[in-house]
Amino acid sequence: MNKPRSINIFLLDGDPNGIRVAQIMMSTIQAIAFRRNKLGDVRKTFPEIERPGVYILIGEDESEPDRQLAYIGESEGVGDRLAYHNSNEKGTDAKAFWTDTVVLISKDENLTKSHARYVEACLIRGAGSNPRWSLPNIKRPHETAGKLPLPDRAAMDEFVDQTKTLVGALGWDLFREMRGRPVASQGAPQSGAAPSSGLRFFFRGEGFAAEMELGASGDFVVLAGSHARIRTTTTIPRSTSSLRKTLVDSGVLRQEQDFLVFTSDYSFPSASAAAATVIGASANGRILWKLPDGKAYADWEASQGSTPDDGRETEDRGEYLT
Repeated sequence: MNKPRSINIFLLDGDPNGIRVAQIMMSTIQAIAFRRNKLGDVRKTFPEIERPGVYILIGEDESEPDRQLAYIGESEGVGDRLAYHNSNEKGTDAKAFWTDTVVLISKDENLTKSHARYVEACLIRGAGSNPRWSLPNIKRPHETAGKLPLPDRAAMDEFVDQTKTLVGALGWDLFREMRGRPVASQGAPQSGAAPSSGLRFFFRGEGFAAEMELGASGDFVVLAGSHARIRTTTTIPRSTSSLRKTLVDSGVLRQEQDFLVFTSDYSFPSASAAAATVIGASANGRILWKLPDGKAYADWEASQGSTPDDGRETEDRGEYLT
């Protein structure tokens, strides 16, 4: 479960896109984020990255422009390992996709290689829930990888939890839970299901019928069991077409008779992204998702910043292209 945290981010060069160091207050975990071409500067400035730790290499998937790649690794000497990946002499191990880096280390010297292996295994498993990302790790850690005594395991589970928070705070949603409860268990939310506001919106038409709730962080969660339209139109955004394919490939969307059915809850960044995925076309989700009383999401949202007697009229808006 998410909990309040205070995070400090230090900008080494004063540039929010430059070398950044993020840490949670009162924690010994430190995340250093930087562009690949800044590796030399980071090794000179932060000698602690020569110690055991975990690293994430991030970049774009050239074959799927709307997806990102993240290679998760560990080493007892992270600096040397990154230099190895960076070398053009190592062929495919040069990680051509790699543009950004996050290094996770401990500010003290208590982190061992066994700890790092355990964290690496947990992070690789944790990243698998977001279909917007692919992991090019050829070898996946075995269940016993980095097996630790119970006290160490408890400490490293906290390290993993804080790592996910820090990576998200630095701008990458690699560990964000996109899936919630499966369709077979809608009556009883499970631990993977994101808390919601309980407010439910509907979007129905020929070939589709979907329900959506607002997640605790303000995201748009299409609920398990919702039906999306199979056919798409020429107006479908390229990103939506790619996402629908990804969701089908990952099993989030499954064809059943004349529909694509959401097999689990799925979180979208906007109401329009959710609506476009459901209908297979360009869509203004702000006016298409509606409450049971017919009020559009846009009107409901506008009412959240005003008094009940505000009385402002909403402008006439078009709907979607088919």
